[in-house]
Amino acid sequence: MPGVPDDGVAGAPADHGSAGPIDRGRAGWPPAAVVAVLVVLPILVLVAALGTRTWYPTGDQAQAELRMLSLPEDPPLVGAAGRIAADDGTQGNHPGPLMFWAPWPLYRLLGGSSWAFEAATAAVNAAGLAVAVALVARRTGRGVTLWFGATTLLLVGGYGLDALSQPWNPWVALVPFTVALLSVWAVLDGARWPLVLAVAAASYSMQGHVGYLPLLPPLLLVATAVLARRGRPRSDDETIGAALRRWAPIPAAVLTGLVLWSGPIADAVRHDPSNVDILLEHFGSPDEEVIGVGGGLEALLQASNPVGPWVRYAPGVEGSVLPGLALVVAWAAVAGVVAVRRSEPTLTRLNSVIALTLVSGLAALSRVFGAVYLYTFRWVVALVALEVFALGWGLAVLLRSRGAHEPSAEVAPAWRIAAVGTVALLSITTAARVSSQENPYPRSSDLAGALARQTAGDLPEAPRYLLRWEDPVYLGGPAFGLLLDLERRGYDVGVGPSHRAAAEPHRVRCAGDYDAVLTVVTGLDGIAAWRARPDARELAFADVRSDAERADGDRARERLAVALDLAGPDEVDSRLSAIVLDPSFPPDVVRLAGDIVDAGVPSAVFETAPGAVETPAGC
Repeated sequence: MPGVPDDGVAGAPADHGSAGPIDRGRAGWPPAAVVAVLVVLPILVLVAALGTRTWYPTGDQAQAELRMLSLPEDPPLVGAAGRIAADDGTQGNHPGPLMFWAPWPLYRLLGGSSWAFEAATAAVNAAGLAVAVALVARRTGRGVTLWFGATTLLLVGGYGLDALSQPWNPWVALVPFTVALLSVWAVLDGARWPLVLAVAAASYSMQGHVGYLPLLPPLLLVATAVLARRGRPRSDDETIGAALRRWAPIPAAVLTGLVLWSGPIADAVRHDPSNVDILLEHFGSPDEEVIGVGGGLEALLQASNPVGPWVRYAPGVEGSVLPGLALVVAWAAVAGVVAVRRSEPTLTRLNSVIALTLVSGLAALSRVFGAVYLYTFRWVVALVALEVFALGWGLAVLLRSRGAHEPSAEVAPAWRIAAVGTVALLSITTAARVSSQENPYPRSSDLAGALARQTAGDLPEAPRYLLRWEDPVYLGGPAFGLLLDLERRGYDVGVGPSHRAAAEPHRVRCAGDYDAVLTVVTGLDGIAAWRARPDARELAFADVRSDAERADGDRARERLAVALDLAGPDEVDSRLSAIVLDPSFPPDVVRLAGDIVDAGVPSAVFETAPGAVETPAGC
């Protein structure tokens, strides 16, 4: 880029200016390491707190840890199973396995427990946040770095325990997404080697969740094009070595991308249909109407509330668009003035990255079909944090350009102490906030733990088992927790072919591959029906509710049966998940069903002979 020094070649960084009084003083104070430690501290405290808990992963988290158990003998080649399906109904996965490959060494080093998976996932996020601070510190001054630390801590508080430590694919993509954006910004601002980091971080995000695929490739192409233009010969007598040094990051980035995408590439070569084929069919021919630009813009602005999801957990997409619109307009206005005045080129380059991401994000959202859930475009919260960061930086630049008074040399240290103290206090309060939160789906986890302990205590080790479930409440969540626990204990347990994407192909069992069947049954009516079967042996039963919760649940079932015009409360459990997930039901009905689910619905495990249940389809 003309006028931008080539970091690492020209020998001097660009003139980044300062952002206010606390940028004056001794160069490099406070060190970026101080800010990085303060930003990472909440994650370290959270990992320690998680170590004191007993947690049984269920559902998606259990499926994720099953992939950790698959390594290194059966390495996963694709990502987590998702709401993705080919035209024939075959379930697909998110693009890639980096969320399993990257934390696996630390997972094994820490003992291979479920806590170890949480800790390893959190460690990846901690490393990403530290890198993000380093990228900002390298391109800006002290004050801007402290401001970035403050906004990042607000974002970390909004992420909470779930996004910082839970191995769920929409969460694990968030921190790498920020690193990717900042790395692209560094390249636009004159650096070279952050292109490799941008490819690595973008690959992690895109492989974790398919929703990042439309956003990051355009940014990588822009960064590569800028670097290629900057690598043109500077004079006729330039040495070949000097030219190669300027071009080196591009082939290094390509090689990095090939290595990181080797899993999906291998899957595409080995399987027909491949996961790529399923993804193309799913998004190429949706069976529902897309929400369009208007619907996408509304969702984007609703999620851009400056006091909304980026600073507090909010699973839904709701509320007025006005707060989000006000933030975007304020950011764009300040960014425009800074750009016209050319008072802070480094900030203008960051704003260009944000703007391009907003445009590509809106284009992606316009193609969403079906119900709009925030987790499908959770990247917006990281983008809002960068908008707030850039807005504050821009306002400081404009105030400085208007001749705002700066403190004397005697007062400057007080500004530094106050700024660092504020960030430190924010770090401590954020650490207390996230470490006091409980793990997700606590009742489902309690159910899985109780079922696993009872089942393992009454199960011989020799036979091979097929695990199936009849679960209209948790959609198989506790069953996957049971599968994980039994495999960890050394049992040979698999699932039917319809769950190939969730459990991986090597765990698929067909007729003749198992000696007995384990069925997890959830719901009072279902359990009663299975107990009446003479061919079924009950191995475990779990009801994690207190006496008061049980009485409340009975009353709630009676009210729900009346509201739904059912024959009696015994029919309620078989409809719970359908009610909770269907927005067409009245809010009071959904709330009643949700209360029953949250309190915990009893589950049981039954053993039968192979011929006592239907043979798995799809073999």
